[in-house]
Amino acid sequence: MKLDGKVAIITGAASGIGRAAAILFAHEGARVVVADMAEGGGLETVAEIRRQGGQACFARVDVADAGQVAAMVQTALDTFGRLDILFNNAGLTLPARVTETDEATWSRSLDVNLKGVMLGCKYAIPAMLRTGGGAIINTASMLGLVASPRQAAYSASKGGVVMLTKQVAVDYARDGIRVN
Repeated sequence: MKLDGKVAIITGAASGIGRAAAILFAHEGARVVVADMAEGGGLETVAEIRRQGGQACFARVDVADAGQVAAMVQTALDTFGRLDILFNNAGLTLPARVTETDEATWSRSLDVNLKGVMLGCKYAIPAMLRTGGGAIINTASMLGLVASPRQAAYSASKGGVVMLTKQVAVDYARDGIRVN
């Protein structure tokens, strides 16, 4: 029960890494806000956590929308009374070379993959500061460090996540917030 008494928000928790993390965090004692745009998958994750005896709720969120991210954090506070952990896991890939990438595709990729991480931190950190600190986990990718064919927007966004993570870690370490 490494996370007993903790409250965690996990974005992109309707499937894949996010779902596995939400179930694991709950198994370790955390109360979990399952956050995703995919309501069906998100509710399945919540049901699985509850089936295993954990506590969870669902928050529908587009992580690229500041109002929805603020509401997601408020859901954690209203439902569980605090926020200790944010796992910025939501992301997407829209494969294309830079010459094949239109502005809408570029913007959506950076909005979800990079702006979503920034917004998660922006709204979660004040809640964490009120309770003495917390932990933030940001999903990057090896493609944030090395190139791969047809991943212009994805690689750029994940490279941004790597540097944003380092910056937020430096800015909030003295406040008891660990960022990896």
